[in-house]
Amino acid sequence: MKIRAAALLFALAVLPAFAAPRQTPAAPEILNNVHRVVMLGDSITQFGDGPGGYVWLVRRYLQDLYPGQGFEVINAGISGNKSTDMLARYQTDVLDKKPDLLTISVGVNDVWHGFYDNHPLGDGPRGIPLAEYKKNVESMVTQAEKITNKIVILSTTVIHEDLDNKENAKAEGYNKALMDIAKRHHLIFCDYQKPFRDIIRTYRKTTGARDDVLTGDGVHMNSSGNRVMAHTLLTAIGISPEAQASVQAQVQREQSAK
Repeated sequence: MKIRAAALLFALAVLPAFAAPRQTPAAPEILNNVHRVVMLGDSITQFGDGPGGYVWLVRRYLQDLYPGQGFEVINAGISGNKSTDMLARYQTDVLDKKPDLLTISVGVNDVWHGFYDNHPLGDGPRGIPLAEYKKNVESMVTQAEKITNKIVILSTTVIHEDLDNKENAKAEGYNKALMDIAKRHHLIFCDYQKPFRDIIRTYRKTTGARDDVLTGDGVHMNSSGNRVMAHTLLTAIGISPEAQASVQAQVQREQSAK
């Protein structure tokens, strides 16, 4: 039941109800003259580079939709990273790569690790306080703007699929900070909270089940979660669901061949 329900929810939430005929759609404006994409993040991004992972899917959809554009997608995710860690390696792993387009995914560990070591309020020393987090992300954006104005800020995904837990409640402030930074710098903000929450709530209401539907352990993506992440990001940068559907079968064949 879980697999069938998850597949149905994914189809309803992300993809159109039909497979569009194969065409070569025009690339959205943000992709004009873009060749190198750097995707910065933590373990969700690092692990998203295997076949079917969200980074892998974004790479394949871009390359299959726009084969003449020569897309290179670099995974700059490192497991366990918080905003402080990403900022420390930012020059080498991001700026030196000279991205034409940058995606920034940061925040899950900044919040989550604050709950480690018996700190039920999330104020433990392994987390990153909100004020410091804001400064770190702001610094990433302002440094990247010297190279490109094509920056996409990704919201956090859920921290365990209990949507009312203390971790997700605390993450609201961090996501608001990301949204505010994106707005002030006129950047695209990719909201993962809404699709994740909608799918999880619908799955639990429909099936009565309480198990995880988009993650394998409450945080790291399973195949459904990776697809939601990839398609939500592609939609956020202006690639329509119809355009995505036009190469979906091709991407699936490429994934099966791995």
